[in-house]
Amino acid sequence: MVKNLDDLEFSILFYLQEGVQSIRVLSSLVGVPTSTMYRRIGELEQRGWVKVRNREISLSEKAVLLLKQKFEIIVGVIHVEQQMLDKILLKGSQPKGWEHQVEVIVEISKSEGLDYAVAAETAAYLHTGYQTPSACISYVLERDKKIWIQFLKKRWYEQNFEGEMADIVLLSVRSIPQNISVNGVQCVSRKRVFLEGLSLMGRGLLDSLVISNSLGEKIFLTVPEELTNVVA
Repeated sequence: MVKNLDDLEFSILFYLQEGVQSIRVLSSLVGVPTSTMYRRIGELEQRGWVKVRNREISLSEKAVLLLKQKFEIIVGVIHVEQQMLDKILLKGSQPKGWEHQVEVIVEISKSEGLDYAVAAETAAYLHTGYQTPSACISYVLERDKKIWIQFLKKRWYEQNFEGEMADIVLLSVRSIPQNISVNGVQCVSRKRVFLEGLSLMGRGLLDSLVISNSLGEKIFLTVPEELTNVVA
């Protein structure tokens, strides 16, 4: 079950702002058993909020960056992150490029009357023309998830395991985020792409930086040197 950050996890992030901590110290500061702390740290690490090295826990680049943002941006990123975690990865039988994958999604949507909204790096490119995407990332309704998979399999797509490359990524949600038509493709708004990029970090951060100019948002790059070098 995908969930938002809760009070315990916020407390962990709060104490990690003071510096690197051990599991034992964090358990004492927060007031939970070490077994609970191990589990929560594992969840936070998987979602990219903390780093674990030699049994020492520290904030990730993502956490350092986000905790310097305005409150409404942090809340927005946490909300977006929650919706982007429930995903299905699909790989086509032949490499045809991201444009073809978008065309497939649009075609299925029109022929079967299914809602969708292109998201993340794919939407960022359609909005700005910056950084060619590697795949088509789209929100689909949770109730339609099996139908999407069924029709994609008819077009020779197969589900992939987490961590593997994908041509199409379906993000299963209860309601499709607000979207607009960009060259005939339903895309999430620039504001949504901005929040998605901050949630994903990596290349997503670069997409957010490009879109931030049109939104009037400023990203505070208080992150390690290797990331600021990439941005520069």
